Amino acid sequence: MKRKDILQRLEERLARGEISEKTYLDIKARYDAEPEEPEAASPGPDLTASIHEAVQRATDEALRASQESMRAVSESVRATSETMRSMDFSGVGVKLSGEEIRIVGSGVVSGNPVKTVEFKVAGSGRIQGPLECQTVRVSGSCDLDGDVRCVDFRSSGSSRVAGSLHAEDVDVSGALEVAKDLNAVDVSASGSLRVDGSLSAQDFHSAGNVQVRGELKAQDVDIELGGSSRIGTIQGQDIVVRVSGGFLRSRGDLTVDRIVGQDVDLVRTTAAYVQGQDVRIGPHCRIDTVVAQELVVHESSEVKERRVQNE
Repeated sequence: MKRKDILQRLEERLARGEISEKTYLDIKARYDAEPEEPEAASPGPDLTASIHEAVQRATDEALRASQESMRAVSESVRATSETMRSMDFSGVGVKLSGEEIRIVGSGVVSGNPVKTVEFKVAGSGRIQGPLECQTVRVSGSCDLDGDVRCVDFRSSGSSRVAGSLHAEDVDVSGALEVAKDLNAVDVSASGSLRVDGSLSAQDFHSAGNVQVRGELKAQDVDIELGGSSRIGTIQGQDIVVRVSGGFLRSRGDLTVDRIVGQDVDLVRTTAAYVQGQDVRIGPHCRIDTVVAQELVVHESSEVKERRVQNE
């Protein structure tokens, strides 16, 4: 990084109150007394290959999830009256039609699989068996006892998927639990998200508590902390872990084993290993090892080992 860029970042940190004026002036004086440093070497092949491979895997898996969801939709649209008759249901709130299953109040629908165009719950619902449809709308609570394949999954309240969830768009406000894997193009979760397997997407955004036992792989990862979050590994291109409402009011934190990205910006994160081209370790982080081309560490954070690629 050129001297002027470093000084510009220092000025930004001074304006945000992250460093004192004395610290800024001391560092600036040292740089003013030294000649301009040569251009930094380009990212090493291992780092570039690792980032590219992670992003490509996330993209491929997300696209496969989209294709599988579209195939499920095509099948569900062709669901015949015979297919509808093969389903069992209980509860006065269950309403079946050729293109919609609706539960208003409480009810249970069983099938192997349950196929429809739209599945809606307003109250308390349950699906016994796999679900294949175009849209899922939950307002209240819903237990889905098998795999779910759809294009659009939206839940406001509490939803539990006992298998894997495959979709294009996943939008959650409340709580979502997935017992196996979650594969989607776009994932947006506000509240509580728990995935006991791995999560693959192109874009991932969460605000609140997030628990992913396996890998979280996406091109863009944006985690807004709320509560104590835990993720096995994070792989992507742009990775941001942040807080809202100011540090005095925020109580969120993230624990993760390994983070690999290109641009990585962290706060309140505890990690064993972080690797990236441009890495910013913000306030209240505890990192064992960081490998980066460009590294900025906040004075309140601790990095035990720092390694520069190709140096």
